[in-house]
Amino acid sequence: MKKYKNHTDINLAKEPEVFYLIDNPFDRIVGVLGGTSQVGQVVNSDIDLISITRKGLPKSVVYSLCEVLDISMERLSDLMHISHRTLQRKADDDLLTVSSTEQLFEIAEVVSKGIEVFDTLDNFRNWLHSTPYIFNGQKPLDFLDTRFGIQYVKNIIGRIAHGIPS
Repeated sequence: MKKYKNHTDINLAKEPEVFYLIDNPFDRIVGVLGGTSQVGQVVNSDIDLISITRKGLPKSVVYSLCEVLDISMERLSDLMHISHRTLQRKADDDLLTVSSTEQLFEIAEVVSKGIEVFDTLDNFRNWLHSTPYIFNGQKPLDFLDTRFGIQYVKNIIGRIAHGIPS
């Protein structure tokens, strides 16, 4: 397991031009979620991701992800399988459940990979909100509500990265 020593506290929503220069995949995922200050600790390894997942991410990361994906909190709550009202009632520093935290990390990983493949956040967002043929008339965003859907989107992004028509 590769351990990264240098980290940055980059927030993709606030500093997209700096985000593109980050090579560390953990910093990229954390950047999608609002940076180290939002996530609550530095992430240098998969073990750190597991630790945070067990503890739970603060609700405040939901705002960052909504901004990055250009969706409403209601739409993100649907992807997380939480009622919008339940999410609204939580304070910004309240911790999310293990399954919600896992879901957010998975979505953040898709965003990070998507930006890498599509070169910019705007290009990735446009693709995410489009209806490519391979998704049978649905948006890639619609598939981010399950692990299988997330894996499918990752596979399609990987195909695009390798120049395979998708």
